[in-house]
Amino acid sequence: MTAQRDPVSVWWDRGARDLLSRAYAAPRGQWVGTRAADPGPQARLWMASAGIDWKGPDNPSVPGRRGGLNARDRWTRGFVRALYYNHRLHVAATGQAEALEVDIGRRVIPRGIIPAGRAVRVRIRQGGRASYQAALRMSDRDRWSDPSGDPARSSSIELRDW
Repeated sequence: MTAQRDPVSVWWDRGARDLLSRAYAAPRGQWVGTRAADPGPQARLWMASAGIDWKGPDNPSVPGRRGGLNARDRWTRGFVRALYYNHRLHVAATGQAEALEVDIGRRVIPRGIIPAGRAVRVRIRQGGRASYQAALRMSDRDRWSDPSGDPARSSSIELRDW
């Protein structure tokens, strides 16, 4: 199987870039939030035709019980993947070693013209030595790499639904 991007995450690229732009402009360590709106009719139809249940469980493609961040549903998992994908492009373009932290919140009801969705917030953490020291304080199960820098957890193509 060839690795390819999660097709749901592609729907989220613009929103991910907008949220990340605000996070990059904010002071390091400050949370910046948004509401990840539920998909519209066109996105729902497309996902249904691809056999993707947008409200379905968050099945990350990382083996193990925990599987990393709990995005709570398939649609929000796509947003998380778009955030990390676009952040990786930003880091590659700027050369800045910054860590992205994502927090998935509760479902929120519609308010006026603002649609229902899920609260999401991100913050940019200082990279480099500070990031390395923070990673050393984490438990092994919470790290994506071991202290030597080798991958401790990685995505498995067999666990993907695309």
